[in-house]
Amino acid sequence: MALVPIERALRELEVQNSARQIRQEREESRARLKQEREQIEKEVLQGRRRFLLEREKFRMEYEAAEKERQRISEHNVATETMVDINVGGVIFEASRHTFTQQPGSLLERLMTGRLQAQRDRDGRIFLDRDSSLFRSILNFLRDPSAPPPSRDASDSEALCKEAEHLGIRFYPYPLVYAIGGHDGVDHLSATEVLDVENQCWRPCKPMHTERTYFGGEVLYSRLYLYGGQNLEYKALCETECFDCLRGAWMPGPDLNVPRRSCASAQLGGRIYALGGFDGTQILSHVEAFDPRMKSWMPLEHMTVPRSSASAAAFNGQLWVLGGTSGSRLRSVERYDPRAGKWESGADLIEVRSTARACCCLDRLYAYGGTDQNQRVHSSLEAYNPEAGSWIFRKSMQVPRMDFGSCVLSDSIMASGGQHGEVLSSTEFYRPELDDWQLGPPMLSPRYGHQLLLVNL
Repeated sequence: MALVPIERALRELEVQNSARQIRQEREESRARLKQEREQIEKEVLQGRRRFLLEREKFRMEYEAAEKERQRISEHNVATETMVDINVGGVIFEASRHTFTQQPGSLLERLMTGRLQAQRDRDGRIFLDRDSSLFRSILNFLRDPSAPPPSRDASDSEALCKEAEHLGIRFYPYPLVYAIGGHDGVDHLSATEVLDVENQCWRPCKPMHTERTYFGGEVLYSRLYLYGGQNLEYKALCETECFDCLRGAWMPGPDLNVPRRSCASAQLGGRIYALGGFDGTQILSHVEAFDPRMKSWMPLEHMTVPRSSASAAAFNGQLWVLGGTSGSRLRSVERYDPRAGKWESGADLIEVRSTARACCCLDRLYAYGGTDQNQRVHSSLEAYNPEAGSWIFRKSMQVPRMDFGSCVLSDSIMASGGQHGEVLSSTEFYRPELDDWQLGPPMLSPRYGHQLLLVNL
């Protein structure tokens, strides 16, 4: 009986030793599994790093290979005598000389490798454009002796917009048109165009309607003439449009308010008619022509009724300067088309009615016109936006009122007008030189006309 406690104790000790051994083995297994897991995770991490490095190396090698392929392709295009180009899914083939005729154009930059080209599946340059319009432009580049023909007004407009996108010009120089006005005896429908290369004027197809003191602007290679007066001395509301590519006059949408002696300007793809005289009163009314709507839309009125004012687009706003509201003005107001509001601007130095204004080389100018004492100005003022005031620059060689004006490259051009007699002379102002130079006289003396420039 005395042996039973001893045996029990021995069994308990044996159980304890077995349990201790099991715990130890379990802990050793856990430690071994942890070590193996850590080793596996380390190997996976190392494998992932190797994969990422290999992938980055492959990407860099692929990009280098693509750049080399592109360089070789561009070099081949730049040295090929004949070049294929995919335009809207249609393949065109022409000599490299044909595509590169006009320096700076989109086609010239693509062919010389100065502009990276989108490619089709076969490696050709791809342009996602209308192939029929491109065909007409390509045929012009093959024979640039005359601009491409167009079927109708819509085709002409589309062709001009496509040429503008491609940077192609149908004429080597800008076209400057002197239109309508009065020669001292008759109201004119006559139109003439300046031959910039030969420095002379040539007759052009006349308007359908004689008119003087009308508004005029250029939009998408078309001339728009609106309002004015004619033989009956009434204010007109009719609009005429000249398609410069086809050389054809077309009727346009009538103004909402008949007006003569209105100011005109173009900003943001819209043409504006500002103020004027309707035959009974001086107007503050403003309307804009949007070619997408094909109609004139009334806008916020000016703060001051103005006739014979001048207008220009400057810093994204319309500026209206001077004119008359019963007495001649030197006040200025400007219109923000985004806000649809008018606000006052800095007054001119001199009172100016029947003057002109323009923006040239990012500077606003006002010049010519007449004051309260009937004195005709030759002076020119430039607006200094930093100081918010006007400063005099060199005066015109000839005092002028009721004259035409436009911006030609880096110069301001003035033509015709009145100063004791009706003028046919022209002169050019170079802001960088602060100097006026006489130009070729017009075929017909005229005042109350428009001088409009088209890059076509």
